[in-house]
Amino acid sequence: MDTLAGQVHGFAAAIAAGLTLGLFFDLYRLWRRAARPERAVTALSDLLFWLAATPVTYIYLLIGNWAELRFYVFLGLFLGLFLYFSVLSIIVLNVLLTIGYYTEVLLGGLLQGVRRLFTLPWEGAARWRASRRWQPGGALGVRMFSWRRANGRSLAPRGLRPKIAFFRK
Repeated sequence: MDTLAGQVHGFAAAIAAGLTLGLFFDLYRLWRRAARPERAVTALSDLLFWLAATPVTYIYLLIGNWAELRFYVFLGLFLGLFLYFSVLSIIVLNVLLTIGYYTEVLLGGLLQGVRRLFTLPWEGAARWRASRRWQPGGALGVRMFSWRRANGRSLAPRGLRPKIAFFRK
């Protein structure tokens, strides 16, 4: 016969097992939402979920009351699941989705930065090489200074003309 303290300890372990099963199920649910597996993969992943959840529950019950199945153990498991899904699930899902979003943004930024780190010097060298090509009609190595471009637009700074609005009417 167990003492009342032993039964309370077993009940608390069963509640903790229910909370842990709820967390595992939320993680599994997030994975299924992200991966969108087909039926065969879903069946296999359901089997793998229960193959992972069963030993975890057994360890909690082994710690709590030497894995004796009593009514309060089932009551504790269901109470833990109910508490998790009614109170903690929305918080955990939001935290995990936020962490996933910022992890994706951080990794995307890092990969983009590494890509730019390696491609930008090559692009700059290619642009510099293209701008240094010999052009017909120009002096070799010496560029003549002119205020007009080849397309006829002026290169003169716009600040040389006065831009006072009340003189323009």
